[in-house]
Amino acid sequence: MDTKEISYKDNTNIEVIDGFIVQQVSNDVWAIDEFGIDLMYLIIGEERALLLDTGLGLGNIRKVVESLTKLPIIVVNSHHHYDHVGGNNRFEQIYAYKEAIPVILEQNTAEYRKSFFESQAKRREYSGCDTFEEDMIRVGKFQMIAIEEGYVFDLGNRTLEVLFTPGHTKDCICLLDRENRLLFSADTLVSTPTLLFDHYSADLGVYQQSLKKLWDYRGEYELIFPGHFLRPIGTIYLENMMTCVEHIMENNQIGVRRDISDTGCFGYYYKYKRASVIYGPNKI
Repeated sequence: MDTKEISYKDNTNIEVIDGFIVQQVSNDVWAIDEFGIDLMYLIIGEERALLLDTGLGLGNIRKVVESLTKLPIIVVNSHHHYDHVGGNNRFEQIYAYKEAIPVILEQNTAEYRKSFFESQAKRREYSGCDTFEEDMIRVGKFQMIAIEEGYVFDLGNRTLEVLFTPGHTKDCICLLDRENRLLFSADTLVSTPTLLFDHYSADLGVYQQSLKKLWDYRGEYELIFPGHFLRPIGTIYLENMMTCVEHIMENNQIGVRRDISDTGCFGYYYKYKRASVIYGPNKI
């Protein structure tokens, strides 16, 4: 499918491709909603396209991407969580922050995949996938390539710079598109609670520094594209999140205790205006 076939067909500019909800959200940028679980982004340059995250692995994300562009595809994982890397098996080569790679490879087993699929199917926002049982047992081989802070993906008249932003996990990255004034934040900054509670998460102080880094770059972007739910969000979310984390750092165990489903862990939920965090007591 040529990109012109799906562009601006209606006021919301939304198409459904093989069950994925696809929406053009900026110039040559498509948000791809994987059955309500997560958001992936296809960012297109003149010579190459980049897919940020591969979702849980429901359906065939590669088929969707190839219907949107015929350009060579660079695939990048924003962090190791399985709802962002589970579709890696549809591709041959994946880029990720160096510390994410051992965890991604460790998770690439049928046992882990089945367990995680079953947990995600219980989520209230999950909208169902006809190939769920088939996708649940699909495990493939792929090559991982390590990247670090400052690495630049050149798509041809469009570049994306890697910003290392640990917090939600210790291996989170964002991608900055200076030319088009866009920040792809994945799970570093979302419109839902940011989770920092297990041993894969960084301490709140580390997350606070990542937020300050994004604040220092705020003159370089206007829109923020997160890994879940609302897209895009504005810089007001970053400002609110910085204050939210500051309040938690100043007042130990502020917020309401909550059990975190399917993890056996608990955390404290705290919200400040648009921003919220669920953090473990050991993350202060």
